[in-house]
Amino acid sequence: MADGIAAYSGETGGDIQRYIVAPAMLEMVGPVSGKDILDLYSGAGYLSRRLAALGGNVTAVDSSERLIGIAREINEREHEKIKYAVAEATDLSVIEDSTFDDIVCNMGLMMARDLGGTVAELARLVKLGGRFIFSVIHPCFCMPDGVWVRDDEGRFLYKTADNYFTEGWYPSELTGAARSRAKTKHRTLARYVNALSARGFNVRRISEPRPSQDVLTLKPHLEIYNRLPVAMVVEAIFPFL
Repeated sequence: MADGIAAYSGETGGDIQRYIVAPAMLEMVGPVSGKDILDLYSGAGYLSRRLAALGGNVTAVDSSERLIGIAREINEREHEKIKYAVAEATDLSVIEDSTFDDIVCNMGLMMARDLGGTVAELARLVKLGGRFIFSVIHPCFCMPDGVWVRDDEGRFLYKTADNYFTEGWYPSELTGAARSRAKTKHRTLARYVNALSARGFNVRRISEPRPSQDVLTLKPHLEIYNRLPVAMVVEAIFPFL
């Protein structure tokens, strides 16, 4: 899993994560007090700590020992009760079947090399009637060949979109704001939905979060995400009830 994303976003997430994506994830998840929650691709643990602070019984899993170490170190200061494990998303055999009420994955599913295998493992771990809630870079507007075009004064004019159906990995040498996409894979919207359906999940809601006016007052550079969504948040039920 991509260490670069944690390095770029820091302990509390970059501005997109902190002010757009994480609030949308938390809103979609809703009340968590007393719930058993798996945070897959947990990275440096930002969402894990938020959910634990709200009363969730959180297990954070990432394949990167380095990131789990960072998450543990940060959490020693915040004193949230979180279980940590280093494991691959397609092999979570250290966890018993039907363990979790909710499974969350915050901007990590794009790093899955085997999407179908990952979803199959999550179907094993979630309780009947449980949920899988995840966020990804918006597949329709943030593809590798899409770029923002600016005028001579640096103002954003429009964004190009091309080769949507060409799935593949973003280059690892991306810099600046684009660094958050390094070592992630572009997949079509249909690819995500069909992978869920193949394992018994039914999509119930999709959110395309945008910055609020209060956020724009504080972080005006996020205004471009009121024009095109940067992320997509999905709630899927296992199975549909």
